Amino acid sequence: MPFFKHLDDNSDITDITFNDRKKLGPLDKVANRIMRGKSPLSTVEKEIMAAYVSGLNACQFCYGSHVAVAAQFGVDSETIEQLIKDIDQAPINDKLKPLFHYLKKLTLTPSKLLQKDVDKVLAAGWTEEALYHAILIGCLFNFYNRLLDGHGVKGNSFIYQIGGAHLGKNGYGVPWFISLIKKPLRKNKLKRLGELKSKVA
Repeated sequence: MPFFKHLDDNSDITDITFNDRKKLGPLDKVANRIMRGKSPLSTVEKEIMAAYVSGLNACQFCYGSHVAVAAQFGVDSETIEQLIKDIDQAPINDKLKPLFHYLKKLTLTPSKLLQKDVDKVLAAGWTEEALYHAILIGCLFNFYNRLLDGHGVKGNSFIYQIGGAHLGKNGYGVPWFISLIKKPLRKNKLKRLGELKSKVA
């Protein structure tokens, strides 16, 4: 059960960010630019990174959600699970592995990052711009992981499924008038959750 009174077991990240648009509204644009903007990294690579960082942090909501987004682009959950267990043995392109080692260190022991960590990324054929984009993803999801866990929002497989499909199709942008339609959006979400649950009942 979430820690705040305005949240419940059906809450997702929007129930946090839509509750304070003045402070958190700009995050939607930032996230969309990082995750869907022009980049040396592909959209699918970005989503794997989002799920990976969230998995390292054991953030149940963000991990479940972004494994679901990655699935929209053909990446199975086992690939991400293996990355978390052992980057070097994971079934991904070898060129990507130094970036994931960098993200791991950035997430778990950031003060121990050294020039040699950067050099390994560059030696694999990446540019500083590509590393910069990976760092932005790491920073963004370390923030989101703390935001969700700080509020006690864990979600469930049905919420991840709905959110993953939405992000996969529409990206991270949110219309300016979102605060005006919070109630009908939540009503629609609850309806969809009910439909999904009834299918497996």
